[in-house]
Amino acid sequence: MAGKLMHAIQYDCYGGGVAGLKHNEVPIPTPSKDEVLLKLEATSLNPFDLKIQKGVARPFMPRRFPYIPASDVAGVVHDVGPGVKKFKPGDEVVAMLSHLTGGGLAEYAVAKDSSTVPRPPEVSAAESAGLPVRWGYSLRGRHPICRDQA
Repeated sequence: MAGKLMHAIQYDCYGGGVAGLKHNEVPIPTPSKDEVLLKLEATSLNPFDLKIQKGVARPFMPRRFPYIPASDVAGVVHDVGPGVKKFKPGDEVVAMLSHLTGGGLAEYAVAKDSSTVPRPPEVSAAESAGLPVRWGYSLRGRHPICRDQA
């Protein structure tokens, strides 16, 4: 989709809260090896998204501005990069985007196929967009935080 534009919400510096978010037109990304291009239907914001915008993760995130926030998304596979075998255009999926690249507050986003799963038909896009962060919390809850924790 080289050359085509999409709508995205970005910020170009740390801080500013909601006022720091800007609506822009940016190029639609192209999936690379083992990536899928998603036409997004829903996005959820999680606590880490706010920390990134406030600059708490400044030493390592984002790598550069402007930055499209949000990493927990649901949508439809629009295109696949080389090496993708699990998905095809038209598949409804849930994905966790890299926090380093973000991309959830846009019309399209690229996700690793390893961070993408099929969306059950009985779960709406809006409901499923909140699942990635909850999955992470539940996974952490299954493992001890400290060595001596029971």
